[in-house]
Amino acid sequence: QIGRAALYKTDIEKFIPRGLAKQDSIALVRQYIDSWAIRQLMLQKAEEQLPKSERDVAQLLEDYRTQLLVFRYENKYVEERLDTIVPNSEREEYYNLHPDSFRGKNGVLRGRYVKMQNSSPNLQIMRKLAKSREIDDIDALEQLAYNSAYKYSNFNENWVDLNIVAKELGIPLDELQKKMSEKVPVVEMADTVYTNLLQVLEYVEPGEVTPFEYNSEKIKEIIISRRKQELLSNLQRDILIDALNNNKIKISDEDEKDSR
Repeated sequence: QIGRAALYKTDIEKFIPRGLAKQDSIALVRQYIDSWAIRQLMLQKAEEQLPKSERDVAQLLEDYRTQLLVFRYENKYVEERLDTIVPNSEREEYYNLHPDSFRGKNGVLRGRYVKMQNSSPNLQIMRKLAKSREIDDIDALEQLAYNSAYKYSNFNENWVDLNIVAKELGIPLDELQKKMSEKVPVVEMADTVYTNLLQVLEYVEPGEVTPFEYNSEKIKEIIISRRKQELLSNLQRDILIDALNNNKIKISDEDEKDSR
């Protein structure tokens, strides 16, 4: 017991999981008691040292209760009514109306990345295949990469941020951006052990509008977020109108506190 606060055995038993070894159980009980004691002693010290104005937290607690209950109700209301299906046509419309919102900071890329040992007998073949865009050569590149490359990453269908590619290659972003500015079909970088080959299928430079496909999921989230806000705005408006129509709100010019 500390002051008027008391910790009972039943309180501790609720906290301790069943099936614990005796030593673990004892350690957990001690930890719980110490934590409870420190909290109570800190509360006691706060009540002794803080001025009355700072000890009165009733309004803060009421404000928190209000915010929490309103938040829970709004979430429930939205969950029951929110349409989360966003067709491509709606996404494309948003994309076309807000192009400046989709300018890339680092640049984005579609392509393939192959890392091979310099000693590999297939390195020269891989260099040749990486420069080609023929379907047969692409199939051969993928087969060869799976069989003999030290590392292979395929992002030919999904656009990726150039920073992700730079990390794959293990080089600084600005160095890769400089290489990409040369507009070559294959970016090659090598050290004493490995050769990195980056096959560039499509590239959008930093500051340019990134493709719709790259932004599709982001646009979906934006539209759903807007729908949430619209639902909440409508809820608040309807509640206010209903309250006014049913005289649930009393509007007076008189200050009730002063008139007492």
